[in-house]
Amino acid sequence: MTEKRFAGTRIEVNGIVVAKITSFTHSLEVEEADVTGLGDVDEGSSVFRQKFIASAIGETAAMEGVVLVDDAGQSELKRVAESGQDAVVKHTDENGNGYELTGFFTTYEEEGSISEGVYTFSGEFRVNEKSVVSGDESA
Repeated sequence: MTEKRFAGTRIEVNGIVVAKITSFTHSLEVEEADVTGLGDVDEGSSVFRQKFIASAIGETAAMEGVVLVDDAGQSELKRVAESGQDAVVKHTDENGNGYELTGFFTTYEEEGSISEGVYTFSGEFRVNEKSVVSGDESA
């Protein structure tokens, strides 16, 4: 059985490999809170030195690909996106190392045009939980 990979990367949705992925992005965004207090003054002046702490981490994954009608992985991705169900997206490199992301799709889109000559899909996934995957575990 051959694996379907994109640049040494393997994408699965609920344990099913998704074929023809052309782009995958995993993003983090850290929100901050201003915790500046009356004592946070630059020495020798009356100017406050702002201080911040990280207050929340938001995480998303985005993927794009070429539509294959009979691909089980693409069908599963579309099914969970259309139903708003929680899903597990596994993103690993050629050595089997990566992340297992649990969450839901916030967007899913299919598009095509005569000028492009190909039908594509894209989706964005909100990550609520993340665990590390080691290539040693999948052996």
